[in-house]
Amino acid sequence: MTDKEMLLYNSLHGLHLLSKADTHTVVSDLMGLQAQFANYPKASLLIRASDYRANDPFCGLVKTWSHRGTMHLVPEDELGLHLAAFDNNGPFVDGYWGISRADAERWAPFIEEEIGQGNNTRDGLKEACRRKGMGEELLHQVFYGWGGLIREMVARGRIVCGTGTQKEYYIPNGIEWMDRDQARRVFLRRYFEHYGPATVSDCRYFFGNWKRADMDPLLNQLLPELVCTVVEGKRYYSLHEPVTDAALPECLLIPGFDQLVLGYKDRERMIDKRFLKELTNVAGIVSPSLLIRGRIRARWKLSGDKLVVTSFDRRLKKDKAAIRRKVGEVFGKQIKQIVFVDS
Repeated sequence: MTDKEMLLYNSLHGLHLLSKADTHTVVSDLMGLQAQFANYPKASLLIRASDYRANDPFCGLVKTWSHRGTMHLVPEDELGLHLAAFDNNGPFVDGYWGISRADAERWAPFIEEEIGQGNNTRDGLKEACRRKGMGEELLHQVFYGWGGLIREMVARGRIVCGTGTQKEYYIPNGIEWMDRDQARRVFLRRYFEHYGPATVSDCRYFFGNWKRADMDPLLNQLLPELVCTVVEGKRYYSLHEPVTDAALPECLLIPGFDQLVLGYKDRERMIDKRFLKELTNVAGIVSPSLLIRGRIRARWKLSGDKLVVTSFDRRLKKDKAAIRRKVGEVFGKQIKQIVFVDS
């Protein structure tokens, strides 16, 4: 096993891509599943969760703005942990999203009351606010697609987003808030346990929304407790001694926006630099991919009962049998046809 393969194997193991665990454990260890697109976290759990239920894959999870600054599915009983690490438990900021603090403090309780009474869809809430006298300009800001008052309420734990494809909101059960630095210590330790071995640069990248002035003292406290492995002059840290003698799987399906890709600034352990543009487009969309013999060599896309594999490495031709086996293992009889194309 080369050093690069050692790094990759330990990532695959820590991120539950080699052996399954229950849904709560998977999502907790990964520190959430990025959830802009519902199919990606669903695929992540199909691949990783031992208790996966097709009719209710997100049972026990809630959707919120995570400490990474994007929508994530997180365990409901860890909502306070995620919100505390996000560090957004204060009052509404005056003028943020073009909304005055007075307007935010006036309308947030009304929205909560409507949700509590069962009017929990985005369209229903907009209509209720309009009937209550909210002007169209403020209505646009409150329900702004990329944020607005709704986002600020979610980030403060006053409401959570529904886990389905519909834009619905709910009042969460009692949230146990933690101290911000205490929550971040939990996540830093969890990062090096499940994403390690990783460099300090990788860790800073993953927690990119944290200010370095706040993060570095916590990192400096933790690093002496970690196992350090030097590879090509770089220091890699992990909570446990890394596995150094194991075989990589011949083929793995990796979902879109997967933590295997998002967890590291340096992705050379899994993909050649020349193929990075094939994996992530100019809009920042990270496509579902195929890890073949230790390297990401293709994208995959599910369309009904057909799975399309787009290769960006000509060497993939001899791996079609392995791909078919893995697709059958993951999707069973759901897939009737696998189509291979070149990018």
